[in-house]
Amino acid sequence: MSAWTPLLPIAMVGTERQPGPLPEWHGAIGQLASQAALAADGPSNQVLRAMAVIAACEAAGLQDRAWAAAPPEPAAADRLPVVPDGQGGHLRSLLRWALNEAPTRLQQQLFADLATAGLRLPDALLPQALELGRRSVALRAPLLPVLGERGLWLARQREEWRYAAGVGGEALDDSQWTEGTLEQRRAFLARERGADAAAGRARLEAALAELPHLQLRHADAEGARDQLEVDEALLDRQRGPLALQRQRERLGRLLRLPGAAHPRRAIDRLAPLLRSERVLLRQHWVIDAPAAAGSDWAADQLIAERPQSEKLGERGWWLFQLVRQVPLAWWTETTGMTPAELLGWARKTDWAEALQRGWFDVLGAAREIDWCEAFLDHAFGDLGAGIESHRAAQVLGWLPQARRERYWLRHLQQGTLPLSALIAAASGGETLGPQLSQALTEQLLTRARAGTLKDDYTVRAMLADFGAVVHPDCLSAYGSIADQRAAGETAAYADMLQAVVQTAALRRALIALQPDPTPRTP
Repeated sequence: MSAWTPLLPIAMVGTERQPGPLPEWHGAIGQLASQAALAADGPSNQVLRAMAVIAACEAAGLQDRAWAAAPPEPAAADRLPVVPDGQGGHLRSLLRWALNEAPTRLQQQLFADLATAGLRLPDALLPQALELGRRSVALRAPLLPVLGERGLWLARQREEWRYAAGVGGEALDDSQWTEGTLEQRRAFLARERGADAAAGRARLEAALAELPHLQLRHADAEGARDQLEVDEALLDRQRGPLALQRQRERLGRLLRLPGAAHPRRAIDRLAPLLRSERVLLRQHWVIDAPAAAGSDWAADQLIAERPQSEKLGERGWWLFQLVRQVPLAWWTETTGMTPAELLGWARKTDWAEALQRGWFDVLGAAREIDWCEAFLDHAFGDLGAGIESHRAAQVLGWLPQARRERYWLRHLQQGTLPLSALIAAASGGETLGPQLSQALTEQLLTRARAGTLKDDYTVRAMLADFGAVVHPDCLSAYGSIADQRAAGETAAYADMLQAVVQTAALRRALIALQPDPTPRTP
């Protein structure tokens, strides 16, 4: 029986309906709880004091029964130094605040900065950090490097923290595959395939359909060809009836494998439909849609029957499916046109929607920068709402951070997207560049000075997330948002401003821990 059990009836109905007497506990923890309760005034305070004792004992790992198993081996000596307790404990206080209240993006940044500095979390914060990782898969990868040996030891003692267990060892542990992060699973699979290629391949083949995000990586160096052919053969065995999403995932993987057989078959079907004609002394490309579906299409997930909800006609539907199975590079190499020129050419054909939709689907797997920018510059109209806005947001997410920021900055300067949309888009990725950080911070400061920020609930709710990615050079300006007090501000707004202050202070403290990149002159 848990030490909590006697308190449950009272906690469920309240002390007004069941004022006491409090139950009697057995064992050392029960005695402590009883003593604490008797020292309190009133039934509610007695219950709260008893609960405080039980919670503290539980957090410390104390139990009311004898430990029957052999004690675990002690944790290995930590090789990483712990975060320094400088500035009168201010940094550790900020770390505790971040683990308790900061948004996920700031917690990710905190763990990443500590890892870069070669530091580990203080021992007292390890249970809280492991519990965060249990609740948020997104935090696990950046958290693991800063747990230290003590944190890994703790993870092995509790079943709910098993996601971090065994990370530091070289032995293969199935929990790394079943419960680990994406990087852990990749590393596990690589080691298993190195030790037993057949077993690793069988594991991957069994799980591939359920692991859409476990992308197969390949090397460009000589010697990788055999491995690529193995992976392609594995994927090719998935041909046949598949759910639409699984079809797209499989095709995406194949499009990333150079010279894969499936895209080559698609090229062989599409190439006869594209021809060059001479018009007024100039070469002009012409494309036709298939006149009929091929008898061998079904094996490559080419569906002959057009869905009733499909806007394209029958031949356009066939052409779209062919286009979405052909690498983008084939179009530029075959026609000699740039992605922007191809998009302009497609608009003049009878099959514009089929071509653009097909290219867009391939782009989702290929993420080719020139094509992304061509779509953003030439394929989308008004970005205010609707499917065009959604697709533009997708393409922006496929660009590298520096390229993406150019578009965000342009929208900010032209006022074509609301500040809330730009803050939301910018707050989820890498640290922003100085130009965009400065422009966004100035917009926030302008609203804070005018007293309008307190009424913009959407923007102010994202300020802590934005503080996690703002460029270090803009942290002082970002922190000064809290200096702009507004008349009639609520307690919630004041709490938000305090979070801005703490976010800026934490970021500056973490940056101060980083190794100096400037070489010192002897």
